[in-house]
Amino acid sequence: MTATEWFAVQRLREGIYLVGEPMHVNSYLILGSERAVLLDTGMGISNIRAAVEKLTDLPVLVVNSHYHFDHVGGNHLFDDIAIHELGSEPLQAGPPPHWFSRYLAAIEEVLAQYAVFREIDQAWFQVLGPEMQMRPLPETFDRAAWRTVTTVPTRLLKDGDTLDLGGRTLQVLHTPGHTPDSICLLDDASRIMFTGDTIDTGPIYAQFAESSIDSFVSSTKKLLGYTDRVDVLFSAHGARYQSYPELIPRVADAFALVQAGDVELSDTQDCFGTPSKEARFNDFSILVNAAALAA
Repeated sequence: MTATEWFAVQRLREGIYLVGEPMHVNSYLILGSERAVLLDTGMGISNIRAAVEKLTDLPVLVVNSHYHFDHVGGNHLFDDIAIHELGSEPLQAGPPPHWFSRYLAAIEEVLAQYAVFREIDQAWFQVLGPEMQMRPLPETFDRAAWRTVTTVPTRLLKDGDTLDLGGRTLQVLHTPGHTPDSICLLDDASRIMFTGDTIDTGPIYAQFAESSIDSFVSSTKKLLGYTDRVDVLFSAHGARYQSYPELIPRVADAFALVQAGDVELSDTQDCFGTPSKEARFNDFSILVNAAALAA
């Protein structure tokens, strides 16, 4: 498997490409006439720059939706890196080392379950499409040496900043909750919002020590003001990377219920095997730290 074969590359709109690591994380290449933005650089398992260079020869600005390892793994392959100002220090510090071994263990478990499920329900996999089906790790990938190469951002972002790509402008929306530095990007002219880990169609992670239910409530309420300005949402996780603005009020209502304690929580664990609580809402769920919620 080559560097580009690891990534699921798909043209979504004129000048917008998915550069995904199926069932792990979705990065997005957004082109203007003069420059491009790569929203997140994935897990660092393969060379995302090689995949991007097959799509454009424009100068590329990396924009991290937040500092977590699965969104910044390819940062070191690029010269220009932007992140919200609250993400600068944790980006340079890097993630806890045990995250990598625990995540690898989870990958092996999910791949085994995935193979069984594929035999049971082949029709679901045909609907999903081959480009978004989970794939084995590349044979050349060194699991034992896997770490994030820490990087120093060249630009710090604030809420309301704009990124002019030439013929396309992206607005930075600060949406803390998952992490203090989390952002979304709004392509107003194209009526598209890139939602990072703030709005998602799978488990929304609010269980980390740096996560905040109160901030999630505020941020999702903020995004309600943009529902009539967008037609599509592109999120950072899951095979259903595309959703619609109707998801925003449903996620906002869900976080309000979690904040109020008006929802049933079941036992689960996150992708690192850490015990968590989960509030389920039909087509998405919210993972929470029950102890922090009680406090």
